[in-house]
Amino acid sequence: MSAAPGPPGPPDPRPLATDASQVRVVLRNRPFRRLWLTFGLSSLGDWLGLLATSLFAAGQVTGSTAKGLAFGGVVVARLLPTIVLGPLAGAFVDRFDRRLTMVVCDLVRFVLFASIPLVAVVGSAPVAVGWALVATFAIEVVGMFWNPAKEASVPNLVPREQLEAANQLSLIATYGATPLLAVAIGAGLNRLLLSLASDDPSRVLVDPNDAALYLNAVTFLVAAVVVFFIPEISTGEGRLRRSGPAGVPEPSLPSALIDGWKYAGRTPLVRGLVLGILGAFAAGGVVVGVGQFFARGLGGGDATFYLLFGALFVGLGAGMGLGPSLVRGLSRRRWFCASIGLSGLAVALLPLSVHIVVALPLTALAGAGAGMAYLAGTTLLGAEVPDAMRGRVFAFVQSTVRVVLLLSIAVSSLLVGIGGGRKISLGAFNLDLSAARGLLLLSGVLAIVASVFSFRAMDDKPGVPLFRDLWATLRGHSLPVPGDRSGDGLFLVFEGGEGAGKSTQASALAEWLAGRGFEVVRTREPGATPLGRQIRSLILDHSDDAPSARSEALLYAADRAHHVATVIRPALERGAIVVCDRYVDSSLAYQGAGRELAVEDVEWLSRWATASLVPDLVILLDVDPGVGLSRVERRGAADRLEAESVSFHERVRRGFLDRAAADPRRYLVLDAGASAGMLADRIKVRVAPMLKVHADVIPVVPEADDQPNVSTPTEAK
Repeated sequence: MSAAPGPPGPPDPRPLATDASQVRVVLRNRPFRRLWLTFGLSSLGDWLGLLATSLFAAGQVTGSTAKGLAFGGVVVARLLPTIVLGPLAGAFVDRFDRRLTMVVCDLVRFVLFASIPLVAVVGSAPVAVGWALVATFAIEVVGMFWNPAKEASVPNLVPREQLEAANQLSLIATYGATPLLAVAIGAGLNRLLLSLASDDPSRVLVDPNDAALYLNAVTFLVAAVVVFFIPEISTGEGRLRRSGPAGVPEPSLPSALIDGWKYAGRTPLVRGLVLGILGAFAAGGVVVGVGQFFARGLGGGDATFYLLFGALFVGLGAGMGLGPSLVRGLSRRRWFCASIGLSGLAVALLPLSVHIVVALPLTALAGAGAGMAYLAGTTLLGAEVPDAMRGRVFAFVQSTVRVVLLLSIAVSSLLVGIGGGRKISLGAFNLDLSAARGLLLLSGVLAIVASVFSFRAMDDKPGVPLFRDLWATLRGHSLPVPGDRSGDGLFLVFEGGEGAGKSTQASALAEWLAGRGFEVVRTREPGATPLGRQIRSLILDHSDDAPSARSEALLYAADRAHHVATVIRPALERGAIVVCDRYVDSSLAYQGAGRELAVEDVEWLSRWATASLVPDLVILLDVDPGVGLSRVERRGAADRLEAESVSFHERVRRGFLDRAAADPRRYLVLDAGASAGMLADRIKVRVAPMLKVHADVIPVVPEADDQPNVSTPTEAK
């Protein structure tokens, strides 16, 4: 049940980042998985309907101006309900049960889509066309209520740290897979029905467009049934929410609507998101409005337009699917703004295309930027907006976007038809100087300007240059994020199983660095502080009252939180090099893989304990458990973890290797069976280039010092 809006709580330390494991975790969430199925079904029906309507409109008129007006008019008819009912629908969704709202909307759309071909059977052509227009308008009206209910439901089904993965899956289904599937189904139905009639259209039993409309209806019926059996979507325990906390009456519908607008206006995040999205969609509307004319300017026709259309959606899907893994630790606010700028730049370069070979990759790049921006924006809204306001805010954003999209498509399609153009010969190529190219350039510049203003309103890392941040992300370096670190030191961590030789190599590296004049802090986990030594004894000593797996994870997190706050972070802030024996990866390997706790839970706990402090380099010494444990046995009595079974240590080893495989640019994996000298040399080769990067900020100790400058909070094991 949603609560009334109140003061915001502390920031959630869990970053909004996506990888393959997060996607798998989200798909194991049964309520979300079923809701995701409804996204796909409803999107498939929407795209089939859009394509059928577009094909009908394109064949009814002749002349460039008329075609431009017809194309823009169809889009206006689809978007017009948003102007009137979009914000109102959001306020409705925040007051009524979302599951019931979605079920009723899908059932109504089922009836409306099925009625269109049925009316054509029993009525005259004018009646059929009139009813098709009325039904299309009504379908869009119903969609105004379904969409905010769907968007506002997702954050209630998945934890915050999985929200980006959930949105990623939803948007890939909506804008990546279903448009292409709709094209394939439409073409397949047409080919199948014609082949059954021996390619004689007069003998076709069911018109292909009618068949597509019936299929539309079925998708919405199935979606309604699926949503009905997802009780977790319901708000207010399945009842109309009539009162707020402590019996305070809910505001009236007009008041709720105004509250949503006010919230969007006074919240910098929402304000920046709206500004960026409006710029991006205005540019996108121009691309849609001039697309057919631009395709003809490239020397092609409808086939070229379809290729550009396909490239746009391939880019959308690629941006949504691959973007999170590409940017990794980049601030999602910065990712959003940079993605809009990327899309705008690609659109601005499109007018320079003299051939389809140049236009296709630029169109795909524009789609990729738009896809990443939409994913980042949707995730930020879902994560940051309170549940009680979420439906109204989503509806406000969606309705505003549709109004801008409507105007940009209508105006650009009219202007491009009136503007005309001329051709200039460039050797083997002819450049078409047309209104279409001018409008594309203008829209691209508009999107870039919107990204700049949005960045100024939303940036959460002032003082850190955006392009430097982007370049560091693409190179795989850890990025300074709010709460990460404020100094310019270097953080190096040694990881590995028992008997891998971590302590030996950590000491050797620390001495080598100190000999080169750097201040080095040599430390370890657990037990680097007086408090840590007490925790270490609780974890590792043999006793009859050994901690459980969850208690063990919490104890490690407690040691790590104190260690980071009192030893590691102060050293990094003053510019020292920290060489640490074990860190977060040990918890993920030992408590996650070894104890078989949920890795995502252990990872969240470690992020919280460290305030998202990540090493610059993790040196993983990989050793066969049998070899490592034999070394431990020769060393003396084994502690509680060392005494675990070989199968436990096998799981730990796999856990370490999985981590390294997921982020290879930040890991150096070495075979611990090699000689100590060989390992030390390979480590120095990897670390040396990092010293050149940091040499201008890391304090250097005068070479006259007799002893290496190595401070050690405690002796490592």
